[in-house]
Amino acid sequence: MKRIISFIMVTLLTVVSALANIAEGVSGDCNWVIDNDGNLTISSESDDIADLGTWVGDSAPWSNYRDSITTVVFSSPVNAKTCAYMFKGCSKLNAVYLDNFYTNEVIDMSFMFAGCTSLEIIEFDMAMSVEDAMLTQSRDNFLTGNVTNMASMFEGCKSLHSFYLQNLDIHNVTNFSDMFAGCSSLENMNLTVNNNANGSSLTANNDIK
Repeated sequence: MKRIISFIMVTLLTVVSALANIAEGVSGDCNWVIDNDGNLTISSESDDIADLGTWVGDSAPWSNYRDSITTVVFSSPVNAKTCAYMFKGCSKLNAVYLDNFYTNEVIDMSFMFAGCTSLEIIEFDMAMSVEDAMLTQSRDNFLTGNVTNMASMFEGCKSLHSFYLQNLDIHNVTNFSDMFAGCSSLENMNLTVNNNANGSSLTANNDIK
């Protein structure tokens, strides 16, 4: 009888746990979970940087649940191999926090946030304001020195008001087409970019309303 009760309890706990999340899975050495509030959390089981799996085209591991995602958080160090179409079409996505997200091996960032019509916040630290994040002079995780394609990276992000990013290395990028196309609410862009291999910088502060 005790075994039966124990089995029932374990089964109930499993069912309740499953109901607590919209979806979950494994990609490469990482786990990902979308909870009932739409928070997509990507993590690893170790303190070391874990490799996220790769995908072809518009088939990121969570793409079948893109209409449910509201926030993206990397809760432990995650190394991406590609960012192409990563969150494309996540129309309810409001905020993305890029701390713990490593991109030094990424070549393609095209369509990364395309169609994220509700996206307002892209930050490196959930505890920082956008202005504080902008003032951080260097980052060791979100690196773009190997990226060649940023086409349509933010296309259709019509709720994005401001875009701040420091030390953006674009010297290998050959395709910027439609990078901010359809960003109808974008008023201010403040970028410090490294545009060649010797590290010289160009600062742009544009009111593009």
